[in-house]
Amino acid sequence: MESVEVEAALVNPANRVPWPFDRIREGQAQFLDDARRAIAEGKHLLAYAPTGIGKTAVALVATLEAAVSQGKLVLFLTSRQSQHRIAIETLKRLEARGARIASVDVIAKQAMCLQESAPSFGRAFHEFCDLKVRTHACSFFLRDNSAVVAALRQRALHVQELIQACSACRVCPHRAAMDAAARAHVVVCDYNYVFSDILKTFLERLGRSMEDLVLVVDEAHNLPDRIRSHLCGDLTVPDVLRAAKEARDVDPEAAQQLLGVAKSMDRFLSTLRGERVARKDEFIEVVEAGLRQGLGRRIGYVDLVQMVTWAGEEAVRCGRTTALPEVAEFLDRWRTVDEGILRLVVPGNEGKFAFRLLDPSVLSRAVFAKVHASLLMSGTLHPAEMYADLLGIPPDRRRICVYCSPFPRENRLLLVHPHVTTLYTKRTPGMYDLMAREILRIVSGVAGNVAIFFPSYELLAEALDRIRGARMAKRLLVERPDWDKARRDGALEALRIAKADGGAVLLGVQGGSLSEGVDYEGNLLAAVLVVGLPLSPPNVEVEALKDYYTRKFGVGKGYDYAYVFPAVNKVLQAAGRPIRSERDRAAVVLMEDRLLTPRYARCLPPDFAPQSCGSPAGEVRRFLAPKDVLRPPSRPEGSEVLATKSPDRS
Repeated sequence: MESVEVEAALVNPANRVPWPFDRIREGQAQFLDDARRAIAEGKHLLAYAPTGIGKTAVALVATLEAAVSQGKLVLFLTSRQSQHRIAIETLKRLEARGARIASVDVIAKQAMCLQESAPSFGRAFHEFCDLKVRTHACSFFLRDNSAVVAALRQRALHVQELIQACSACRVCPHRAAMDAAARAHVVVCDYNYVFSDILKTFLERLGRSMEDLVLVVDEAHNLPDRIRSHLCGDLTVPDVLRAAKEARDVDPEAAQQLLGVAKSMDRFLSTLRGERVARKDEFIEVVEAGLRQGLGRRIGYVDLVQMVTWAGEEAVRCGRTTALPEVAEFLDRWRTVDEGILRLVVPGNEGKFAFRLLDPSVLSRAVFAKVHASLLMSGTLHPAEMYADLLGIPPDRRRICVYCSPFPRENRLLLVHPHVTTLYTKRTPGMYDLMAREILRIVSGVAGNVAIFFPSYELLAEALDRIRGARMAKRLLVERPDWDKARRDGALEALRIAKADGGAVLLGVQGGSLSEGVDYEGNLLAAVLVVGLPLSPPNVEVEALKDYYTRKFGVGKGYDYAYVFPAVNKVLQAAGRPIRSERDRAAVVLMEDRLLTPRYARCLPPDFAPQSCGSPAGEVRRFLAPKDVLRPPSRPEGSEVLATKSPDRS
């Protein structure tokens, strides 16, 4: 095995963790050096680390050395179960090379539960689980698990393997995982275990303090939005009516009070003309007006919260699936949560009261202030300064490092079409016709599969009508908003089959699961077209976010953080789909002229430098044509370097 020659002074040789592969890739040695140094200094390393650099191996080796030498616990945090698998496979490789590492893979308690009668609603499940444990009614939880826990500490197991082992022994998988985690070096888990209100309970189960932790945040560009989504809520009239119906048999008075609240909400929402910011006391007044008109005794807002909470617990105890716990949680959070919160009221048939977390640092700031160190890494963590700002990581503890892709540059053609845009003021039939013609020209010259990602389903539909009218030879696979994992897997299988038979065309949206959450392995895509910029529509919520960031970070950053950088990040995610290994070769065409302007060109990472080309179809055809020696094309005729146009004023 090739040695890893990096800053030997940072790590005692006795505490070195072996490298899990036969050789270290280009860029990995520097990344490993930077990671070790950040951990030794108690810093937070934000790493722009493109696909292929081997982020997982670097992160685990560097952090586990700290776990072994300093008694720290590594929490490897992911947003997807597929990332769990990569982490555990890397840990298995470490074990095969002699590392003695105790690891645990854990997912949401609900997803690990062996109880067949467990509710599907998240909040209702936790009420169900707490009740079962509290009343000693869960045989899986009560059964001695010491033998299973001892076995879990012997070798790395994927969470499904862990669940199977626990099922065979009839013990609670989540409890066994937590018991094993208390004596582990590394725990692979979801973001929510740290960046939510279950953190305190999690630490108690681990027997650890925040200062004992070294965090690895994988796909860290997702973290701000994941934190925001945790602390948000919607409440509609149908939600309250359903809760009232479910409360009838367990607490008739709660049912009557909820009916009064539903009527009051309906009256209020029917008078509104448009979505707007709501005052905190506005919803409380609507609720209390409904309570005054109810048939039951006079109660106040806080009394209602307690009443609905109890009714939810009682419904769960009776084994019923219920939304009462979610309604109680909304009522409580509306009244008690304030920092960084936006409250909204939406009229119409889908009217609702809602609250949103604008500032993810409300939850993350304290975490990064207290943990020993962290590595935040992603292939699209750009600009890293923005993510550090959003997460509340102070300048004196942040380190920002940018690494280049280890993949051969000549394997990717990267172009920008200078005449196509989805700028709102230019969305005309003529622009849609041009867009469709250019798509058809490019696709007709590609022998394999092509993926096309649009800013929205609306724009996808505009292009789809025109593409279908042209009777393209390739099969069309069109993503729908309601696609589940089975549908996505089916689309991937269709692409695999089509690859050997002329290829297919996949149409999806930027920011969707097909443009971010899927790895198209084995050079499954020969080309990717990224159409337009997925800028958020300027609704009340996004404008409030922009104003909040402007107040907190300054005028220039408000618009960038709310609109520009999130849109460009989605473009980068989509553009990164086709090349997943050093052997893959693909063309990427960005069909948006605004990416040639300084406002947006400055947002692109240093290793992502597309060329402007007014005739991309020919360049793509030449690039993908079979050759004995694959060479990058010279700069296309009529091409130009980025950032030559005046700033976009959209």
